[in-house]
Amino acid sequence: MTLTLQLLADRYVFESSPSLHDLGALHVPFDELVGKQLTEQRLDNAVRRQERSALIGSSGCGKSSVVAHVLGPSVAGVAPLRVPVAAMPANAIDTPANLVDHLLATITRQAGASASAAAIEERVAPRTETTTTTRRLGGAVGWRWLSGELAREVERQTEIEQHASFADKTDAVAQVLELIASDDLHPVLVFDDTDRWLRNGGSPLVRAFFGEGVRWLLDLPASLVVAAHENYFTDIPRIELLQYLDTQITIPQVSGPAGVEVILARRVEQYGAVEDPDLGSVFADGTVSALYDVYHQTGSLRRAIHVCHTALHDAINVGDEHITARHVVAASSAG
Repeated sequence: MTLTLQLLADRYVFESSPSLHDLGALHVPFDELVGKQLTEQRLDNAVRRQERSALIGSSGCGKSSVVAHVLGPSVAGVAPLRVPVAAMPANAIDTPANLVDHLLATITRQAGASASAAAIEERVAPRTETTTTTRRLGGAVGWRWLSGELAREVERQTEIEQHASFADKTDAVAQVLELIASDDLHPVLVFDDTDRWLRNGGSPLVRAFFGEGVRWLLDLPASLVVAAHENYFTDIPRIELLQYLDTQITIPQVSGPAGVEVILARRVEQYGAVEDPDLGSVFADGTVSALYDVYHQTGSLRRAIHVCHTALHDAINVGDEHITARHVVAASSAG
C-alpha cells in the first residue's frame, strides 16, 4: 500500500489520545528502545511477585502505555483492576475510609457491566457443555478478564451495606481479590491517572494518598501499580513519598530521533495497516529530528505525537506531499 498523507489522516494514525485498548497495541516497549529490561519486564516481574510498584515520570512520558502493555487484555494470568481517580472529587480517596468506598463502587460497577454482558451473550449464544464459566469475553464492556460466573460472584461479594464498618468493607474487598486469585489470576490494583487529579489537590492530597492511602492498600492481597508525577517530589522528598512502594520504576528517556521514528512507525503499522512502512514517503529530511526536539523539550511523547498530528493536517491543507520540519515547528508554536 502506498503511504500518503491523506491515508494517515483518514485513519487517525497520529491521534494523540488513543483508547486504553489501543495504547497497549501501539506501545513500543522502552526495554526495546533503550536496550535494557528495566521498565516493562521489571514491572511484569513485580506484578507477578505481588509487589507494590510506582511508575514515575512526567505527564505524557509513557506511563499509561507501559501499564496498558504489561497489563493489557492479551496478557495471560493478570487481572488489572483499574481504579479511576482523575474524574473523581478529591474526597474520593483522601482517606482509607473514602478509598474503600471508591474501590468497592468501582469493582461493583465493572462486575455488573461484565455480568450483564455475559448474560446477554448467554441468551444470544447458549453455552455448550465444553464452555467454561470463567471464559474471558475480551469485549469492550467491563474489565476484559472478568466474565461469566466470576463476574457474578464478584458482584455478589461486593453487595455490602453502605453503612457497614470500615473493617467489614476492607474485608469485602480482600475477599473479592482472593476470589479473583482463586481463578488463577494475579489481581492488580492500578491507579494510573493520578497525574491529572492529584496535582489539582496539591501537596496535602498527594501526601494523604501516597501515605495513609497506599499504606492501607498494602494490606490487601493484590499487587499495586501507582503512577507518580515527578513534580510531586518538588514539595515532598521522593524517599518519603514513595516509602511504601518497594518497586520504583522511572520511565526512561528516548535517547534520539531513531527512537521516535520507531514509535511513529508502529503507529503507521497498527492504524495504517502497513507492514514495514517507508517513513521517507511521509516525512521530509529533518522532520523526525524536529519531532524529537518537541519531545526532548517537553518530556512528553504524547505532545510530540499530537504535534505530528497537527503538522500532518497542516501539510495536507497547503497541498504538500510530505510533513516537514517547518510544519512541525509551526504546529508546536500553535500550541
